[in-house]
Amino acid sequence: MSASILTLAIAFFWRTFLSSFYHSCRYLVMPILLTAVLLGLIEHFQNQWLNWQQTIEQMPYWLLGCATIIALQFNRSRLSYIGVLLLSFYALSQNSGFDPKENELILISGGLIIAVFSFIKDRGLISVHSLLRLGVILGCFLTAYLWILVLSHFSQQMLSLHQNYLPFLSASHFSRLPLYPIGLILLIKLSLQSSLLQTSLGVTFLLWVLHFSAPNWLPLAVQLNVIALFFLATVIIDSYFLAYRDELTGLPSRRALFNLSLSLGRKYSVAMVDIDHFKKFNDTYGHDVGDQVLKLVAAKLAQVTGGGKAFRYGGEEFTIVFPRKEVKRVFPHLDDVRESVEEYEIVLREEKRKGKEDKQASKKRTKKAPAKQRTVSVTVSIGCAQHQADQSFEQCMKEADKALYKAKERGRNQVCS
Repeated sequence: MSASILTLAIAFFWRTFLSSFYHSCRYLVMPILLTAVLLGLIEHFQNQWLNWQQTIEQMPYWLLGCATIIALQFNRSRLSYIGVLLLSFYALSQNSGFDPKENELILISGGLIIAVFSFIKDRGLISVHSLLRLGVILGCFLTAYLWILVLSHFSQQMLSLHQNYLPFLSASHFSRLPLYPIGLILLIKLSLQSSLLQTSLGVTFLLWVLHFSAPNWLPLAVQLNVIALFFLATVIIDSYFLAYRDELTGLPSRRALFNLSLSLGRKYSVAMVDIDHFKKFNDTYGHDVGDQVLKLVAAKLAQVTGGGKAFRYGGEEFTIVFPRKEVKRVFPHLDDVRESVEEYEIVLREEKRKGKEDKQASKKRTKKAPAKQRTVSVTVSIGCAQHQADQSFEQCMKEADKALYKAKERGRNQVCS
């Protein structure tokens, strides 16, 4: 018994680790790697694009300006704020230079702003939250100014701290000491909660620090153009997933399904999947457990073999499309999915109760011995139809829907055509 529990625990841990690793690679490692490759190519072919230097110097106004407006349109206000700040910095640096103290102030305050923005949420620009964000920006500038002030007023103490505890840092890098913990916190944040938007903030922070640490490496205009392209890619890809991915289950949505139908040939099969007695299940156990069931079924359908592609059609209904497959060839794959859903046991989580009475009741329950975890299982009914020569995709889906109702009439938890 203990060996089987240990095996299950190891399997769960390994699956969670692989899922987390894949997510990190997709949203953190790959974007940063692609950015590094792009910057390397730009540096390698520097002689080729030097003739376009004047055009490149004007591009941040257009690229970063467009990225800022598009980010604002799609409610990515954090990217909009940072875009405006970068544009302001670029315009000022083009018209007049900064002295070393001003450079340090701008570097540290900019790094603080990017790091803090990675911990707050996107909000509407015209709202009370805008005042809070402006307060955050001013607070970061004030913090950086106080740090510079401390360095100048307590120079002897800081020199002693530098020599005794941080001798590996140069004198210029010691003034940038706050950026090290900021960078570390940002890296941990990206590793634990990676997303394209968070990664774009991380890339911006990295290029921001690189510009001040190695000003002769690449022109500021080139780095800002790379940041602008990253912002644009982030907004476009995020918007695509919002439009074509179901937020709850992670499966492609109905819009993606009908998009796929445009590229299908004449030979394909469509399966309609419905969770049996889902409304009754929802009423009995609550919507939280209902959502858990939807996620489970979606995860099982996403693993369908035979070249099938699963979509969430709506509610408790799902659709699986098998391009270039006949009904008789997809039946075994659909039955395997049906069995995998039936065999999976869902552990019911205890609901979090609110209110004084519920809190008192929960306190009384904690005194008792903990009860065993309850498990439930669900089944699905599946109807499948093959596309005919004179049918549209919608008509083929209707035939699959008729087959689904046939499966329900025959007792559910089966596949019919």
